[in-house]
Amino acid sequence: MDTLERRDTATLVSDAQAGDAQAWERLVEEFTPMLRSRIRRFRLGHEDAQDVLQTTWLLAWQNLKSVEDPQRMPGWLATIAFRECLKLTRRTREICTPDLDTLGSTDDVDRELARIWLAGTLEELVEELPAAQRVLFRALTETSEPHYVDVARRLGRPVGSIGPTRARCFARLRGLLQDREITRDFLD
Repeated sequence: MDTLERRDTATLVSDAQAGDAQAWERLVEEFTPMLRSRIRRFRLGHEDAQDVLQTTWLLAWQNLKSVEDPQRMPGWLATIAFRECLKLTRRTREICTPDLDTLGSTDDVDRELARIWLAGTLEELVEELPAAQRVLFRALTETSEPHYVDVARRLGRPVGSIGPTRARCFARLRGLLQDREITRDFLD
């Protein structure tokens, strides 16, 4: 095993910041699967998902020197990808409709249209949350397994406040969904 394989994330980030191309390549190799997984959650087409992945790495490269805590590299990359996915879905929602002929059955078409509509509706509802809940919601949804300690530290809040604020946030979202008559029956 060569020394490049034994370097931890912090070392790889520091070396890449210093211009080590091999360290950068190793970071890309190490974190691309995680980024693909997160991007897949947005159910983008293959080309769009590849564009988001490429843009994520480009932005990461351009802003690599701004990474102060190299151990937070996975979360930082996930945040970039998340934001790029949101930008793309906002743009494409306004200018594109799915090719409904390729979806097959009427049920497939209905599900796809409901998914697209619901994604836009959720974004609108999150904007209606109080600022503290909105910030927390976004922090919790940036990664698949958010850790309250990390979220609390990043937001400058006590760890014990994360769970109760999360509960209030989700209760508020449920209420907003009910106000629009969006129930589990609609989602099934």
